[in-house]
Amino acid sequence: MEKILQQLLPQIINIRHTIHANPELANEEISTASLVASTLHNFGYTDIIEGIAGTGITAVLDSGKPGKTVALRADMDALPIDEQTYLEYKSTIKNKMHACGHDGHTATLLAVAGLLIQCRGQFRGKVKFIFQPAEEIGAGALAMINAGALDNPKVDAVFGYHNTTKSKEGVFKVKAGCIHAGADVFSITIKGKGGHAAHPHLISDPIYIGSLIIQAIQSIVSRLTLPAEALVISVTQFHAGTTHNVIPEEATFGGTIRAVTTTTQQVVKDKISEIVDKICTIYGATSTVEFTHHFPPTINHIKETEFAYNIAQKVLPTGNAEFLMQPSMAAEDFSHYLEKVPGC
Repeated sequence: MEKILQQLLPQIINIRHTIHANPELANEEISTASLVASTLHNFGYTDIIEGIAGTGITAVLDSGKPGKTVALRADMDALPIDEQTYLEYKSTIKNKMHACGHDGHTATLLAVAGLLIQCRGQFRGKVKFIFQPAEEIGAGALAMINAGALDNPKVDAVFGYHNTTKSKEGVFKVKAGCIHAGADVFSITIKGKGGHAAHPHLISDPIYIGSLIIQAIQSIVSRLTLPAEALVISVTQFHAGTTHNVIPEEATFGGTIRAVTTTTQQVVKDKISEIVDKICTIYGATSTVEFTHHFPPTINHIKETEFAYNIAQKVLPTGNAEFLMQPSMAAEDFSHYLEKVPGC
């Protein structure tokens, strides 16, 4: 198996560099999907379905022996970020970059596909490879599931991974239970009464009202939820006004909520809506609050987590398999797969 992997490695590195140099945003992964499909065909796969949920792909490897079906998933989309590196294979497209490492995820899963098809006599059952679009906007996994990615054959367990620059190369980290926080995006619009900045007593200032709301919603973290439960509320945008001497009629701001349980996610959304409404009422303004891009927390199943950890202990050097103590507050739409089938 090691010999096969070493033979595959130059091709896989080249694929990763190609994807990194040509990043595509969520639901735009046309060239990436085409490269994935052609690589799978060249490996000898025939049971390939393209165009799932737009640009998604699945492929099935049947060992020919009875057994369970295990799914392995990689995401393919990039982020709207301008790459500031000197890599030979840096992004060739302005304001698009694989800053979250999905190029590595995709290349790794292709390596596994290339390896396993040459070792199909060494296992039982089936392996289903899922190449997913649109993870960065929280839409890809659910769309793939709704399109049948976990069916035909029905998946018994699903596994994925996320690379990180926060640990040394070759280290495998896993956690039972919540490993990634759930996430929601919020957007708030405050409509007050604009006017001249010299006469604030005659207006309803949406900037001031917005600043009060931003401070107040932090009390949700410090005073309205369980202290032992990880929670983050971050305001990342605030837009209002066009000149120095006029207080505008409207302000908009928004950000993200990160929580480790779905119950807390809902509590936070309810509290934000309540705080916005009450503060706006006090100061004579109106408001709208919208929540989008919902990711539930990524909850690893115990049996599958222990299985993955035990295998890692067998194949990695001593000490390179670790159990995480705390979840990451980053979100991962792999959570949707784990709501449907056991996995890690």
